[in-house]
Amino acid sequence: MDPAEAQQVVEGVGVAATLGLNWKLFLAQLVNFGLVLIVVWRFVYRPLMKVMDERSGKIERGLKDAEESKALRELAETEKQKLIVEARRQAKEIMETTEADAKRRQEETAVKTRTEVERIVTDGKRRLRDEQETMLKEAKSEIASLVIAATEKILREKIDPKKDLELVESAIKSAEEQSV
Repeated sequence: MDPAEAQQVVEGVGVAATLGLNWKLFLAQLVNFGLVLIVVWRFVYRPLMKVMDERSGKIERGLKDAEESKALRELAETEKQKLIVEARRQAKEIMETTEADAKRRQEETAVKTRTEVERIVTDGKRRLRDEQETMLKEAKSEIASLVIAATEKILREKIDPKKDLELVESAIKSAEEQSV
C-alpha cells in the first residue's frame, strides 16, 4: 500500500472514529442487516409477493367474470325485452281474436233471437187466427141460436129443428156473401 492510501485509510478510520463509528461494529451490523434482508426476502417478501400475485389473479378473474356477467346480463335484458314484445304481440292477437269471437257470437245470438222472435210472432199470429176462427164459429152458432129464438118468439110456433138449422145456415151464408 502506498503511503497516500494508508493515509486515507487512517484518515477514514480517524474520521469514522471521530463520528463514533466502530468499523468492527459496522461490519457486524452490515452482516446482521444482510442476514435480516435474506430472512425477510425469503420468509416475508416472497410469500407476500406470492399472495399479492394470487390476489392480483383473483382480482383479474373477478373483473373478467364481472365483464362476462355484464355481457350475460345485457344479453338477458335483450332477451327479456324480446320476450316482452312477443308477449304483448300475442296478447294483442288474443284480444283481437277474442273481440272478433265475441262480436261473431253476439251476431249469432242476435240472429237466433230474431229467428225466435219471428217464430213466436208467427205462432202468435197463427194462434190468434185459430182463436179468431173459433170465436167466429162460436159467434155464428150463438147468432144462429139467437135468430132461432127471436124467430120463435116472433112466430110463436116452432118449426122443425132441422128446418130451423137449414134456414139459419142459409141466412148466414147469404150474410157472408153480402159482407164479402
